[in-house]
Amino acid sequence: MVVFDTVEGADGRELWMSLAHREPGASDWARSGVRLFNVAATRVQTRLYVIGSWERISSAKKGTAFSHLAALVGMPGVRRLRAGHLITPPHEDTPSRGEFGAALADVLSRHVEITGIDDETTFFSTFEDEIRTARTSVWLWAPWVANRVRGILPLLREAAGRGVRVSVFIRDDTDRLQARPGNQSLIADLRAVVHTVVPVNVMHQKIAVIDERTVMLGSLNTLSQSWTREVMLTIRGGHFARKLLEHEHAELFSRPPKCARCGGTSIELRRRRNGVWFWRCYDTVCKTGRNGRSDAWNQDIRMGRGRS
Repeated sequence: MVVFDTVEGADGRELWMSLAHREPGASDWARSGVRLFNVAATRVQTRLYVIGSWERISSAKKGTAFSHLAALVGMPGVRRLRAGHLITPPHEDTPSRGEFGAALADVLSRHVEITGIDDETTFFSTFEDEIRTARTSVWLWAPWVANRVRGILPLLREAAGRGVRVSVFIRDDTDRLQARPGNQSLIADLRAVVHTVVPVNVMHQKIAVIDERTVMLGSLNTLSQSWTREVMLTIRGGHFARKLLEHEHAELFSRPPKCARCGGTSIELRRRRNGVWFWRCYDTVCKTGRNGRSDAWNQDIRMGRGRS
């Protein structure tokens, strides 16, 4: 198997590989370029990969090595694949990559790039742009809900309206700040806009994941920050984003059941001291017994592979 990189992009003047030919009057330099092509092709036993600019190859002058390469596209056994299809998020349609292409795509998808570092003065502009361009999903971990949420709700409403799934994890109301009537009113407004809001006992993560490709991670709480000094990284990488969602059990934890006792949907997420996660009903009527003590319905969560 041979991987042949032509090392020429679409921009700039034509270089060695673009000008390689054996037409009458060809210089030794141009002919040596053809010899290099021949070395690459004749060493192949099973498969040849050519890396190059399709714009340059498809517009190559007649008689050049690139023009012959362009003529092969579409013939049996020849496949052209855009480089972007190897690192495209999983929700986008991609052509069949084949066995080797799929393996290469898996490797490239692990690439992570930090594309931005924001503080509290610049973060929300970046965050709002990400929500505006979201196509499939927005996941938020934001412990506290305060007045800051008013500026975010219109964007979340627009995202949900165009089919983006919006899931939010917040701190449960055993927290004294979260339990304030004003904060509870804002949480009700949030529930009216997004698909899922899950209260989590003593949670403290500050994470946003957009389209399973972009992660915003740091110290800033997106739904309550007002004056504190913060830092947030914007990280691109589909593999990293999906691993983070897996680590947070995002899919599983975003599907709380109804209470098996009262049938209500006031369900929060908790973890026992032994590490077992469980759902608990926090409806006041349901969780208080006749003697006034807490008797909340709860259900352990099966995490898979025999673990709770």
